[in-house]
Amino acid sequence: MDIRFGTFNLYQFAAPPVAWYAPQNTYSDSDWLDKKAWVTAQLDTMACDVVGFQEVFSPDELETLVNAAGYPHFAVVDTPAKGDDGDNVYVGPVVAITSKFPLVSAEKVSFNDNSSQHLPLKEDTDFSRTPIRAEVQIDGAANAIVYVAHFKSKRPVSIPSDVCDNAGWNERVLAAMQARSIGNVASMLQRGAEASELYENISKDLHASSETPVVLLGDLNDSIHSIAIEALSNRGRVYDIDGVAWADLPIEAKVASYKLKLYDAFDMAPNPDGTPRTPTHYHRGEGGTLDYVFVSNALNEKNNNAAGRVSGFDVYDAHLKNDGVGNKKQSDHAQVVATVAFN
Repeated sequence: MDIRFGTFNLYQFAAPPVAWYAPQNTYSDSDWLDKKAWVTAQLDTMACDVVGFQEVFSPDELETLVNAAGYPHFAVVDTPAKGDDGDNVYVGPVVAITSKFPLVSAEKVSFNDNSSQHLPLKEDTDFSRTPIRAEVQIDGAANAIVYVAHFKSKRPVSIPSDVCDNAGWNERVLAAMQARSIGNVASMLQRGAEASELYENISKDLHASSETPVVLLGDLNDSIHSIAIEALSNRGRVYDIDGVAWADLPIEAKVASYKLKLYDAFDMAPNPDGTPRTPTHYHRGEGGTLDYVFVSNALNEKNNNAAGRVSGFDVYDAHLKNDGVGNKKQSDHAQVVATVAFN
């Protein structure tokens, strides 16, 4: 039985008169109709069974859209946050999940109360967008736990520059650049903390039942070889466990370590021609990967007890190739879909 899991950054899904981040950021009625039509068509092209969405400012409208597109089950676990510029200006989007299969549950993922003891974080640090943990009841196959996430962007955190009002431009630029440097590090720390916290939650599921498939769908806003992605996946080499070198570990310890890793669906899917990875986002003309599907060891074909395997990996990026429409009525991200063949 093949099940297709997809991640879909919608690019500011905000039904007018809702504005995102600033009062002028709204859709005209005609543009909004075009955008909804494109999202519906893209969902049809992706042909997924389960989809995780990012950048949702209007969840009720999204639920109506996906229901009409053949997805009867939908959930969000948070409410879009308003800004200070008016009743219709929102500054905090949410993530969402939709499925052709029933959602047994859909819950918030929260920061651990002890996180600030181990990381340089404020005590009130939390996810910039609350992830979803959902259990999906898959007919004829094992139930799956599906996470949907959207990590902090790479934009620098806004740090006020410490400079007096009558300072000259040299001093003001110096202070601004120093604040920008700090803001970049703060952004990196936030994204890394989110990755670590999400892994802590996922690893509890993996530890509780290594046979239950876990799938993560997300715009993780960092590159494949970043520290954040390593913190999330723990896919790197393990040199020792509790002071015992890898070579000296008993087999059960080595097996346990593989059960607690997450695997990039791109690496797990068949790729006999060695086709390079297709970018999911472009910044100043340079392509990179920000959108991912990760799976647990329960979907690793090298696992003798696997519930299934990743049999396909697709990136839908036609709209990014200078089609003349622009991001607003489509998206600035490609959509990523992993096909899982359940046993």
